[in-house]
Amino acid sequence: MELETIEKKEPTEDTDDSKVIAKRIGTGSNILHLLYNFSKQLGKVAVVYLLGYFNISPAWLIGPVILSVLREEWGKEKELKRNIAKAAALSNEKDVILARVDDLPAWVFFPDIERAEWVNKILSQVWPNVNHYAKDLVKDVIEPAVQDSLLQYKLTGFSFQKMRLGTIPPRVGGVKVYDKNVSRNEIIMDMDIFYAGDCDISFTLGGLSGGIKDFQIHGMVRVVMKPLIRTIPLVGGLQIYFLNNPTLDFNLVGVADLLDMPGLSDMLRKIIVEQVSAMMVLPNKLPILLSDAVPAQVLKFPEPQGVLRVHVVEAKQLMKKDINVLGKGKSDPYAIITLGAETFRTKTIDNTIEPKWDYWCEFPIHANTGQYLNIRLLDHDDSKKDSKLGSRL
Repeated sequence: MELETIEKKEPTEDTDDSKVIAKRIGTGSNILHLLYNFSKQLGKVAVVYLLGYFNISPAWLIGPVILSVLREEWGKEKELKRNIAKAAALSNEKDVILARVDDLPAWVFFPDIERAEWVNKILSQVWPNVNHYAKDLVKDVIEPAVQDSLLQYKLTGFSFQKMRLGTIPPRVGGVKVYDKNVSRNEIIMDMDIFYAGDCDISFTLGGLSGGIKDFQIHGMVRVVMKPLIRTIPLVGGLQIYFLNNPTLDFNLVGVADLLDMPGLSDMLRKIIVEQVSAMMVLPNKLPILLSDAVPAQVLKFPEPQGVLRVHVVEAKQLMKKDINVLGKGKSDPYAIITLGAETFRTKTIDNTIEPKWDYWCEFPIHANTGQYLNIRLLDHDDSKKDSKLGSRL
């Protein structure tokens, strides 16, 4: 019977050295980990000891802890929304479907809205040029408007330092071209727009540096091609606008991240929405003239198609937001009516859950389809943010 002999290789010097080095690295990592855990536990004990030694109320410790936990949870929720929007922007519609049914593309819900991948391919090619146009637009138009808005909050010294929209272009989730009840002199097209790109925007505010990343916007954009002419390019001009206020989200980075609480983020979001509304949310439109044969006022100052008159009469059996010690409740309700970029507000009626306003307002109508009227009821509170009582579209 023959036996096979197996030669046992002697370890070389390089192998022994690498094992020794790895062992030392592992030992060093374990020591650092033990020191970190020891310091962390010692810090907790020291904080509790100092609170008792100086007779400080535990509320000073509990308050920051609760605020930190709430901020972390709020950040996780925002991060989830941003990731879902990024999946839609990158055309991973399967991921969007699996993540959240509410964010399905428009063509899934509405059979008259079609997919238009050719539009997305065109956008990806022209996107680098849009970056240059957006930079000039932000510096010349948006920055001065934001500065004026921040003056209301006693904040000065705002300016954009860097403006890059990144490499990910907006994505069109669906296109609808109207072929009924449309003038022969125009073409109307609605596009469901998503933008969740890798933009890099930096700014200064009051001597502090900050930035905006993960900027997202979603809304229905209407493109009106009018008037149709008999010479090239066959279309005299374009009108581009959002039918309703788009939804916006972003993430603050840098020094501003320390202040990324709902108060600051909501304030910046409100200002950005106001500026977008002032530029291209009905009745405001972004006109683009394509032919010198067409007068500019045809695109910039079109006549409205009608007027919507709204009468806010009363509300009944509202929630009791202000509860006193005796258990009796009240509210200080008022209503906000919004259509496109225009907003009206009723007066506040104190100490009631069945207010009667008898308030009238009027909205000029520039599009007979696609817009919706939004009515929100809120409870006025001097000491904190006004709370929501209800809403209706």
